[in-house]
Parts: sequence; C-alpha cells; structure tokens
Amino acid sequence: MPRLPAPDAPPMTMSEAIGGPRGIIDSSLPTVAFVAVNAEAGLTAGIVVAILTAVGLLVLRLVRREPVQQTFSGLFAVGVAAFVASRTGDAKGFFLPGIAKNALGVVVALASVALRRPIGGFLMAGLDQRYADWRDDPRQRRAAVLATLIWAVVFGVRFAVQGVLYLADQSGWLAAANIALGLPLFGVALIASVAVVRRLAPLPPTPPAAGTVVEGEVAAAENTAPAVRWGGPVSGEPPGADGTVEPRHLGR
Repeated sequence: MPRLPAPDAPPMTMSEAIGGPRGIIDSSLPTVAFVAVNAEAGLTAGIVVAILTAVGLLVLRLVRREPVQQTFSGLFAVGVAAFVASRTGDAKGFFLPGIAKNALGVVVALASVALRRPIGGFLMAGLDQRYADWRDDPRQRRAAVLATLIWAVVFGVRFAVQGVLYLADQSGWLAAANIALGLPLFGVALIASVAVVRRLAPLPPTPPAAGTVVEGEVAAAENTAPAVRWGGPVSGEPPGADGTVEPRHLGR
C-alpha cells in the first residue's frame, strides 16, 4: 500500500503526482478522440472511437507489462460517459457523469468536515498507519480538515466550470476543461495536501534498525547487556579457564 512521504523525503514533483506525461496522455486521448470524431462523423462514431481508444491504451499497457489500474479506471469512466451520451443523444452528455461526480465530491467533503469526520483523516490513516490516531491529535485533526477542504475546492472548481460550459452547450470547451482540470489539477491538489499534512502534523522518522550504519556509526540493539550465567561475578567465584564462572554450591 502506498505511504505518505517520510518527513525527510524530497518534495513530490508535479510529474510524480500525475503519473508523468504518460498519465496525462492516457487520461486525455479518449476524450480528445470523442470530441474530434463527434465533430466530423457524429455522436455514435465518437462514442465508438473513444471506447476503442481506451481499450487500446489498456491493451498496450498489458503488452508492455505496465501498471493498468489507472488505465482500467479510465476505460470504466469512458464506458459510463459513452453510455450517458448515447442515452441523451447529445455530445455534452459524455461529460455529465464527471460533472455529477464532482458535485458529489463537494457534498461528501464538506459534510465530512461538518460532522468532524474529515475524509482526509481516514485517507491519512489508510496511507500511513502512524496517523491511525489522528482524531486524538489536534495537529493531525487540523491537517485532515485542511486537506479535505483542498479537495472540496478542487471538486467545486471542476463542477462550476464544467457546469457552466455544459449549460452553454460548449462540447469542445468541455473537453478542454475536462483535460485541464483533470490530472493537472489533481497533481496540484495532491502536492498541496501532502504539504499541509507534513507541515501541520509532521511525524518523526522511523528509527534505524539495530546493526544498520547511520552516518558512519552502527545503530545499537535495544538490549546490549551481555548474558550472565547464574552464579556469575556477583557470586564471588573467580572465572574459570574458559572465562565463565561456575555456580557456588551451597555449604561450600
């Protein structure tokens, strides 16, 4: 399971947060294909090409033995969007599931903060067990609230911008907004969330294991006291030839 970056780890870069250029391409190609083909050949052709593009990206990942979780999720999202577009008979229906998802995200994020159970806290604990008791720590609880509000803003911006374009029947601009407010904004929000958690609720680094070298020194074990046989130096007996001490016999 992925973990939050360690306190002394280098800051996460935008490229890492959004999966690099490949992540942007995989998430954008089906949408671009849908809008381009829909403008030239109609809604049905646009839906077919969008699905085929998503399937092709998934197959390419499988052939190259690369992670497919993100691409598989993208295929599922494209399938739902294509279904809605086919039911509404309008290209802008392709973007309706995403708009609804963002609206739900705003409601859930704000409701969790109002109920004093911010979603960000549960995500922190799920990613790093050191945050398991975040509800009992004022700093961690405050960081969870702020991280949740960051995502509420992200969902709100997406919903507002795409909602206005949807009502204006601007399918082309909807596609552009979908791409610009997708992975790039996700990366910004992820970096901001991690920065808030590390700033407001830092955790000490994990201590080195016994026997590891730390800055030229060997970390000591938890119990370095040598084992002493019964009847050792406290018995008053001199050590034997092998350096051990024999037990004193009663009555000797």
